[in-house]
Amino acid sequence: MAEARKRGRPWGEIRPVNRYAGSLAEFLRHRVDESGKTLAVLSKEVDYSKSQTSTLLSGCIPPRAFVVRLIAATVVPPLRERRQAEALQLLRDAEHPPRAARAAAVPDQASIMGLTQPQVQAEQIQVYERLTRALEQESELRQAAQNSGKLIWVLLGVVNTLDDRVRKLTLERDRLVDEAAGGTLEEARKRIGRAEEQKAKAAAELARAEEKRRQAEGLADRLRQEIETLTDELDRLRGPGPSPHDHLPLLAGEPSQGPAESGDAEADDIDAALARATAVNDEDGDTIDRISAEVTGGTALAVEPGLLLPEHSPTSPDTSNKPASQLKKEADAASERGDAAEAARLYHALAGLSAAYLGSDHEDTLTARRSHAHWTGEAGDAAAARDLHAALVTDRARVLGPDHQLTLSTRHNHAYWTGEAGDAAGARDLHAALVTDRARFLGPDHLHTLSTRHHHAYWTGEAGDAVGARDLHAALVTDRARVLGPDHEDTLDSRSEHAYCTRMTGDPVTARDLYTSLVTDLTRVLGPDHERTLAARRSHAKLAGEGDDPEGVRIL
Repeated sequence: MAEARKRGRPWGEIRPVNRYAGSLAEFLRHRVDESGKTLAVLSKEVDYSKSQTSTLLSGCIPPRAFVVRLIAATVVPPLRERRQAEALQLLRDAEHPPRAARAAAVPDQASIMGLTQPQVQAEQIQVYERLTRALEQESELRQAAQNSGKLIWVLLGVVNTLDDRVRKLTLERDRLVDEAAGGTLEEARKRIGRAEEQKAKAAAELARAEEKRRQAEGLADRLRQEIETLTDELDRLRGPGPSPHDHLPLLAGEPSQGPAESGDAEADDIDAALARATAVNDEDGDTIDRISAEVTGGTALAVEPGLLLPEHSPTSPDTSNKPASQLKKEADAASERGDAAEAARLYHALAGLSAAYLGSDHEDTLTARRSHAHWTGEAGDAAAARDLHAALVTDRARVLGPDHQLTLSTRHNHAYWTGEAGDAAGARDLHAALVTDRARFLGPDHLHTLSTRHHHAYWTGEAGDAVGARDLHAALVTDRARVLGPDHEDTLDSRSEHAYCTRMTGDPVTARDLYTSLVTDLTRVLGPDHERTLAARRSHAKLAGEGDDPEGVRIL
């Protein structure tokens, strides 16, 4: 997932020479934000100084070369041509502004869609994350199809070589039969048998490669349609790593991966090439199966209806001899109806089955473990949920990388259940570390970063540091109001926590004033009878009662 731009300061105000130059500056700044690159990094790639780059993105009319270089440095290849065309059109408009025609004011995109600006921004983030993942999947599939194409040519060569080898060995055998060569004849027969086995294996791997190429190309075409749809959706909301087998082996250049050399160098080389072909097919097959499951919404387990749990499984005594698809269906049903204990038991069984069949590092296994950990906590065992998530953090960081969004999400869950298990200080420290990493990877204004800051502030207060919690909530109120809007429920939540922690620091007067304004806004946004409005009014009334305002208490 692409991360938001990691900048030390926010963008400065755009002061355009004309409105078209302003639109161009906004467009280019969006590209920089999406790329996640700082101006220091970007300036080196576009061959302009940092100050020049900042100036050219502030509303003046930049050189064409600058626009082209910036698009090349910030936009992924599948979208680059389209974005460059859009940028150059904006540049032409800025250089030669069209004569303005009198027309009625055009409402902004958020108004047209009936959404607030923060809602539009949130949708943009979600669509962009889906678009980025689709581009990554398409790239993997195109690479897998390319690998399969190369492999097909290699295997065709192997088959032709083996045809020729079998023919020559057969002639040699026939000659030895005529000469009654004894041991030499037996050796020739063994070589023919080995060549025939190799030919059969080559043919099988060739068929696999052709099938994998067909699957990869089909899925890639499907993803291309989704990418176009997501790109259009992103435009609507905005308004008016290398493959491990890039180089396939040469038939005679790969060291043998099988037994020790047999004395038949040509056959040993063919065995090595076939072993490599099998490895490539296996690895690309895993890639295609994984992405197919992600794209279609199913899982690899669902296509194995005959896969059974061991009889009398010690971890799940009532789930023996059930297919994986049935287990998953029952586990999902239990979670939907809120039966936490049953969901935890079934997901535990599913995780064990996934590990046995797919391997402990397969994403289906890790996903089942996450569900097991979650529902274990929901069933009332917070300490076990904490420990299960801790182990999952380690494995996801090893398999996916420490900055993968699923690793970060698992760290968030681990921190949460650590607090629920009674370790407020531990939860505080885990959330503090996660705030740093999410801000670095996702950006300081990403919704997940803001959510983690909220939890960090909460557990700071629970750990006994009311002053620290108050200050963290105060800063979060400012940032949430800026990013999400002052009336967003998350902003109002932060204001409530800020008022509460202010009270806990021993400052009832300031806390009362904070609750006064909060009650007013909650009444306006949610209504006077909403539970959150009533809760804020009760807190306000209690503070007024602790002060010298009995009339105010009576009114409240």
